[in-house]
Amino acid sequence: MYPGDSPPNIQRVSDLNMGDSLTASTVILGCHIGTHVDAPAHFLGQGLMVHELPLESFWGPALVINQQGKGRIDKADLEELSISSQCHIFFKTNNSALLYGNVFTEKYCTLSRSAAQYLCQLNPLSIGWDYYSIDPVTNPETFPAHVVFAEANIPVFVCLSLKDVPVGQYGFSGFPLRLIGVEASPVRAILIPENEG
Repeated sequence: MYPGDSPPNIQRVSDLNMGDSLTASTVILGCHIGTHVDAPAHFLGQGLMVHELPLESFWGPALVINQQGKGRIDKADLEELSISSQCHIFFKTNNSALLYGNVFTEKYCTLSRSAAQYLCQLNPLSIGWDYYSIDPVTNPETFPAHVVFAEANIPVFVCLSLKDVPVGQYGFSGFPLRLIGVEASPVRAILIPENEG
């Protein structure tokens, strides 16, 4: 979990095995747990909430880009790539291995502000990242790359499990829970290879 977040809490409120008439559970879950989407409102006071984002923010064509081996992705790293516009752009970095660790680490790959500005010129449907944040945890007050995307009304999916996903083009589905007035939501993110869609 990202530092400061509360763990999920699942409680059994009734149980057939304990003589109750049915089994039922309660889940207390933060909006930023596991794979989730951050809406602009997470970083901007007047930013769009999850329910205000357009439908295409959560599904459509996607491109998985390999940026493994880098500690930070800069604009120059992206300029040498052929990145489609009007699609979900997901980054596979060394973070994909870190995501499965038991402890949050501050040494993860990040995205520079200039790289975020460059990506905005491509009008992406969303940005996807394989760790808890695209910004360094050592500067938690500013979130420069996140703010660039928020100002452009581009949602950011984080904690994407891309370790075993080949780079390439996909169809994407990552719909949030139907919550009104929240800045983020857990999602079930799925990539479908182009030849299977």
